[in-house]
Amino acid sequence: MLDHAARYPDKTARPTHILWNGLAVTTADCFSVPIKGVVKIEILSKNSNIAQGIDLKIEEGAVCLEGGEQVRLLRTWADDRYEDTVEYPYHSASGRLCVWNVYKVHVPNGETRDEKWTGNAGFWIESIDNYQRIYHCSSGCDDPPNFESLLFRLTVVPFASDDSA
Repeated sequence: MLDHAARYPDKTARPTHILWNGLAVTTADCFSVPIKGVVKIEILSKNSNIAQGIDLKIEEGAVCLEGGEQVRLLRTWADDRYEDTVEYPYHSASGRLCVWNVYKVHVPNGETRDEKWTGNAGFWIESIDNYQRIYHCSSGCDDPPNFESLLFRLTVVPFASDDSA
């Protein structure tokens, strides 16, 4: 993907994906959703040797957490200490949601940092319908890319009173 960005420095002319073994691979997925609804993330499988997760960004809105806190960016880790499924209401004035995978990288000084969009990071999308997708992710640490390193399903359920998008 870094080569792809270098080949197409003008973002407006850059294709949104690269082809990898016939699959359209990208580093982020942004799509239209109802203005209000519930977003559900289900971890389907993961490579436990790499700490991985999902970032969910609500454009012009927020995810509403249980305690009432609202966050524009929700990070969910695929970790055995946590449930495999999370579900939260959201609102978005623009009706746009973006998602990408994240992972932890161990750097030479001994520190660990969260990264996205580096190395061989990316995913291909199995679209079930307008509001349900399965993401087949490779972390930036996978060499060669392994698009079965993290699999998750994202489902958007519109509120009954809102059928826009």
